[in-house]
Amino acid sequence: MEISREVKLLIDKYNFKASKRLGQNFLVSSSALNFIVEAINPSKDESYIEIGPGFAFLTRNIAQFSKHIYAIELDKRFVQFYEENPIPNVSFILADALTVDFNQFDASEIYGNIPYYITSELIMKVAKSKLSRAVFLVQDEFAKRLVSNIKTKDYGSITVFAKFFFEVKFHKRFPPNFFIPRPDVYSSLIELKRIREFRDTYQGFLQFVHKAFNRRRKKLLTTLSEFYNFDFSKIFKDLGLNENVRPEDVSADEFFAIYSLFEKLNTEP
Repeated sequence: MEISREVKLLIDKYNFKASKRLGQNFLVSSSALNFIVEAINPSKDESYIEIGPGFAFLTRNIAQFSKHIYAIELDKRFVQFYEENPIPNVSFILADALTVDFNQFDASEIYGNIPYYITSELIMKVAKSKLSRAVFLVQDEFAKRLVSNIKTKDYGSITVFAKFFFEVKFHKRFPPNFFIPRPDVYSSLIELKRIREFRDTYQGFLQFVHKAFNRRRKKLLTTLSEFYNFDFSKIFKDLGLNENVRPEDVSADEFFAIYSLFEKLNTEP
């Protein structure tokens, strides 16, 4: 049976209406589902965290190739469905993914179809966890921001954050008709592979970058000097950075180099 028909039957059976508030759009394309499973490439030796399992179509496909899945669902209306349709190696957890401690699970990877309103916060939460890899289906607009390069309009603080902690890879775009209800935008599958572990000392760096992009059209040197009441000219000179650069002209590694030198000079007696 086609997924779209199965989803419609389940919606009727459980008298279920997708929540706009929760950003619910159910994937109903078999080809897209198969592509996502291939991108995740599950292993019997690994456990996974899934965000927003919904009617568990992706969950079942991943479960048959994995050790265990911790499927976190915010919508309590799915309780009856999960009770009536258990999966042996899946733990359905009714909770808000943004408040759950991912490190409590013996999982090394995370995946899911992510509502737009939690995407940035979720990626930062993953960065701060011990998880080594994430495969997320997100709004295409957000995917463009994650994979964008310097000197482009989509390049911003979330780009810097993501590329500082992960190798970011774009996989594929999916059209609106692959979902029920049909969204107004395309969705894209992205992969985040960890390249740097989070340390508490990085929290100041994240705030530093956020402030820099608060005034993205101004020169970075001017913005930082005003925010921190510190002359960054010497730092820019030492790093070979043009004093006229704007935030979108600076890579994640360059941002960290600026921050590291600032921290050093600002704390010296």
